[in-house]
Amino acid sequence: MAEPIDVVVPNVAEFNTRNPTVPLGPAVTDVVTRLAGHLGDYAVYWSSRRRVLVLPAGYDPHWFTDVHRLLDEDVPPVVSPAVVTGMVVRDLLGDGAALARLRALLQGHDDVRLVTWGATPEVFLLAAALRGWGLAVGLDGVPEREYWVSRQLDSKLSCLDLAREVPGVRVPPGMLVVDSAELRGAAEHLLNLHERVIVRSPYGVGGDGSVVLNRDAAGIATLWTALERDPFLRTFPLLVQQFVAHRPGMGCPAVDLRIGDEGVRRIVPTVMAVDVSRVRGVHVGPGSMPSAETDRMIRIGRSIGDAAHARGFRGWMCVDFVLADDGTYFVTEINARRSGAMPAIAMLRRPGATDQVIFSHDAVSLGTRGPLSYLDDLRPVFERLWATGVRVYPTSVRGLVNRQPVLSLMAPGDDPEQAQRVVEETGRELAAAVGRRRRAHRPATAAVQPGR
Repeated sequence: MAEPIDVVVPNVAEFNTRNPTVPLGPAVTDVVTRLAGHLGDYAVYWSSRRRVLVLPAGYDPHWFTDVHRLLDEDVPPVVSPAVVTGMVVRDLLGDGAALARLRALLQGHDDVRLVTWGATPEVFLLAAALRGWGLAVGLDGVPEREYWVSRQLDSKLSCLDLAREVPGVRVPPGMLVVDSAELRGAAEHLLNLHERVIVRSPYGVGGDGSVVLNRDAAGIATLWTALERDPFLRTFPLLVQQFVAHRPGMGCPAVDLRIGDEGVRRIVPTVMAVDVSRVRGVHVGPGSMPSAETDRMIRIGRSIGDAAHARGFRGWMCVDFVLADDGTYFVTEINARRSGAMPAIAMLRRPGATDQVIFSHDAVSLGTRGPLSYLDDLRPVFERLWATGVRVYPTSVRGLVNRQPVLSLMAPGDDPEQAQRVVEETGRELAAAVGRRRRAHRPATAAVQPGR
């Protein structure tokens, strides 16, 4: 029997723009699609089986080769649609030559599994196209008939339903409002009760979709300014809730869940590392927080996973929490998809892995202006580090072309501090090397003649 094969498709942008009731507009959509390319390169870590990757054109082939060398895996073939809109499945379905290449790469394989960021209508269209080639096609997420549950769980309103249904699930106190009059009244009322209030859309991407109001003269004015700026907040209903701060020194905890036909198959604890308002990365693995807190969070996560499974959800999902100062866990949202922690989760499962934590950072700044070259500017530093036994992995380098270049890195460790230190020290070494290279190649300034 022919070996099964995965077709890995990072449909990040399609997922983040899939809700037709939220008119994002061209500016926000552009930001979402550019971010999707950066996160989409994480797909190289999503499968260790025989596979074909569908990546937008512009991925770095030297980085791609290095990653698979570090993973001790054969370099898989890649299909890249000629037109790059950020919507990778749509681009593939509209490109006859790319589809022909994909079909040729799948010759000799009867069973195909589509591995995706999350469920979108385009994924089901691609599955239908592959079945039209005579292939048996499975999904690593929800089947088309259960697509509704992916949409429902991904809404923050689902947390309210789960709090009513699942023992141990709690949400911050608040109200659901359906127009601007209710919004003003609820915000003013809750600000009388609490020092801070958060207004949240059921949907959001990259921090958009919420605003925090303080009990001061600017509170309600801040709300109206945010509604003008943020299209997610201009679509009702909205949640108005008490803003619950994280316990100091703990970070922002979450669990990634893998749900199969038989139920919850895997739970991975994570903790977002935050320095004031700046995200420094995420710690992934069993050692990312004290074991007692991890056990409590996993129990709640498993209960949510069981409820999601009963509704028909399949695949990866992420549950975000706030751990309040009094020790209460509040569920704040569910992301019914893979998360940015997936490369680190893949590393934890590698044969012989004994590390307790992997620290992963999506946007390590290199402190200069771009664009930069992975091959010329960064690879020599990585080669030196790898030769001395430093285990650090570049998870995406597509952001090097930005005006402010960034890349994604991860590193394993025995504890959170050790893993984070490797990533941060690597970032500093890369930035220093880029600075030296820029200075060495800076053209000499011509001497200025007196009187000129």
